[in-house]
Amino acid sequence: MRARLPRPGKRVLRGVGDDAAWVATSRQTLATCDLLIENVHFIRDMILPRLLGRKSLSVNLSDIAAMGGIPDFAVLALGFPREIELEYVDEMLEGFLEVAAENKLEVIGGDTTAAPVLTIAVTVLGRPSPPGPVVRSGARPGDDIWVTGTVGEASLGFELLKKSRVQEPEISDLHYSSLAVRHFDPTPRLQAGKKLAGIAHAMIDVSDGILSDLARILEESSGKTPLRGCLELEKIPLSRDFKKYFDDKPWQSEHGLGLALTGGEDYELLFTAAPSQRRQIKKLAGELDLEFSRIGRIERARNLEIVLQNQKGQAVPLPKPWFEHFPEQE
Repeated sequence: MRARLPRPGKRVLRGVGDDAAWVATSRQTLATCDLLIENVHFIRDMILPRLLGRKSLSVNLSDIAAMGGIPDFAVLALGFPREIELEYVDEMLEGFLEVAAENKLEVIGGDTTAAPVLTIAVTVLGRPSPPGPVVRSGARPGDDIWVTGTVGEASLGFELLKKSRVQEPEISDLHYSSLAVRHFDPTPRLQAGKKLAGIAHAMIDVSDGILSDLARILEESSGKTPLRGCLELEKIPLSRDFKKYFDDKPWQSEHGLGLALTGGEDYELLFTAAPSQRRQIKKLAGELDLEFSRIGRIERARNLEIVLQNQKGQAVPLPKPWFEHFPEQE
């Protein structure tokens, strides 16, 4: 693995080979880490090792994007079942290094060990872009709620992949592939995050679904005055393929509603901003060739809550979480 890494840059004073890496960083450093565990976050025989390597770094970069940051360094720790062959590791590392090169960050070390299941732990160090990091606690009453891209495809793609192991695919190969790609190979919105620094009041990446991640913004931003997130159902952006799967009526399906709002793994950016920034955000969308959708607003409330409304302003019941790592006991 060491032989595969590119030659260190000037900021890496000492990379792989010592007990710790020695790097020159900015005075302010962003740090994030993520775990991907076999049979929890992925099923090994359903994803190519190269794509698994790509995804394991991309999901960490998405956290840096959500802070409006710039990634610099990555540390990779791997736990391998003994039956995994060297070729598998080599291909996985290839995908990891592809994403590192695409986003101009350096891999400076890590660890390997035997493990019962394939376990991938990634740490990324970065720096805030001017005018500083965007945190979750900055949402204000009156803010618009925005999301980049589209949501729901990754969770639907993963569900269909699991079904395909025991039955024939339900949809055409082209449609099936487009949904699976969102699960296999997410795109960290680093450019969007960097450009939103100074525009967004609060921001988070959509890893656990719009409802869960908006709740985190509300929790962090609610001080003495609780906040309510009001979402407009029909404004939540869905792809053509997602809609097609539900016969162009996704909001009439409890399943479609759940996947879109709670499925997660979209790795889009969910953020709040003042209404005065609408024109600037639309301009940014054009510059990045990326969809930005205004899906709701932040309001003062008696209790912290999320309200979902249809076009007529009627309340829509919130779907139950599609997946929970730690479900509450009955």
